[in-house]
Amino acid sequence: MLARNIKPSEMHYACMVDLLGRSGLMEEAVSLINSLGIKVGANIWGALLGASRVHGNVELGCWAAEHLLELKPDHSGYYVLLSNMYAEAGRWDEADRVRKLMNKRRVVKNPGCSWVQSQGQVHGFIAGERLDPHLWLSNS
Repeated sequence: MLARNIKPSEMHYACMVDLLGRSGLMEEAVSLINSLGIKVGANIWGALLGASRVHGNVELGCWAAEHLLELKPDHSGYYVLLSNMYAEAGRWDEADRVRKLMNKRRVVKNPGCSWVQSQGQVHGFIAGERLDPHLWLSNS
């Protein structure tokens, strides 16, 4: 039985852009975005940025990032994704420019964290943190 009278939301379109992008159908994803009769939000632009990075399409990723940084200027993930995409393409000046823009706007990336279980205890640590090496030595 088909569902009727369902009006697609922005999230539906974001999923479509994501599916097209993951499949490498970047032109189709862009065509879909350009044909939408709605204000394109961060979910759609984020899907396009992610697909652009996966497929190495720096220009398309930059276009998506422009919209994302306008919509969500405090979201660190978009800056990091764009900077990493430039770095992977060997465009170090642009990667550095994005990181400097983050600093200028005082956007802070949350550090990565991990947990490890050792000797029946769970130890958490944050990227860049210095740990006491004795925590990891056994009592044998």
